[in-house]
Amino acid sequence: MERNKTNPTAGIRSFAAYVTRSYHDADFIASQCDTPAEIIRNKLGWRQKNVPGPGDGTVAMALKAARKALLYSELEPRQIDLVIYSGEEIKEYRNWPVGPKIQKELGLTKAWSFDMQQRCGTTLVAIKLARDMIRANTELNNTLIVSGYRNSDYIHYPNPRVRWMYYLAAGGAACVVQRDCPRNEILGSHFMSDGSFAWDVYVPQGGSAEPMTLSGLKEGRQYLDVMDPEGMKERLERLSLTNWLICIDKALAKCGYTRADVDYLATLLVKRSAHNYLMKELGLRQQQSRYLEEFGHHGQNDQILSLELAVEEGRLKDGDLVLMISAGIGYSWNAVLVRWGHAEGRKREA
Repeated sequence: MERNKTNPTAGIRSFAAYVTRSYHDADFIASQCDTPAEIIRNKLGWRQKNVPGPGDGTVAMALKAARKALLYSELEPRQIDLVIYSGEEIKEYRNWPVGPKIQKELGLTKAWSFDMQQRCGTTLVAIKLARDMIRANTELNNTLIVSGYRNSDYIHYPNPRVRWMYYLAAGGAACVVQRDCPRNEILGSHFMSDGSFAWDVYVPQGGSAEPMTLSGLKEGRQYLDVMDPEGMKERLERLSLTNWLICIDKALAKCGYTRADVDYLATLLVKRSAHNYLMKELGLRQQQSRYLEEFGHHGQNDQILSLELAVEEGRLKDGDLVLMISAGIGYSWNAVLVRWGHAEGRKREA
């Protein structure tokens, strides 16, 4: 597909993930609830998850990843024009703007910043937004996207309604999106949301509708809960994978590709049966993705973590078409395409 030659490109210049040293394994989690360890390992499909250790605040973890991503970028702090915080709401302090904190700690004196949120899809939305802003604004050259995640704090293992979220973990991630970057070009994307899921998952107390109370704390209303677990399960099973594939196909079509062109899938952690289904539908082999069974679900950090592991394990080569996908409660589905490494003759989104 031909692209307007006056539009600049944007690519991922560098990226990094931070993984905590502490973890909960399937046996520990099983000891805290009614779900056997074998169900967690075999049906849910993961073995353990990272949890916060000493000093692993949400923003603290985000900063650890950001420092590495900035180092790998070989850019000076003064060259960063924009900071986007794509991490979670649960952080060291409530109602705390994180973008300025990132600027201060990294010495990004010429940047401006903002925070954004789409649950576990936020980083892919931020990558799209950074690309679109670069294409629209000649003054914007380098954007630092930073995320911290520790929604493991929201999970109360004795509550069987959140069993499918037991894998929520903790960590940090960051990447630099650069104008006319010579590698890892962001080709295109597609995003979908379905508001019928808006009331399915949330923390009941602590907001303006229901302030925190002593009785609420005793009842565990400070944790994530699922209001209609059976209804949500039925609707998700009927819609989620279908919507994800629609999203993927539309992203591919925008860039002149089909499923057969995908070389690597950078995905969030889902139950193994869903992961295997997506791999089959995309015609991919096991080596062409990374199942994060020993890390848990790092929310919007998963795709960056997957890319870092793929590089370390030799799963990527120049010219590969990388499909990054995410989904978040609410409910949203996202797909972003990246041409990996240094490659010529690329097809690009119009």
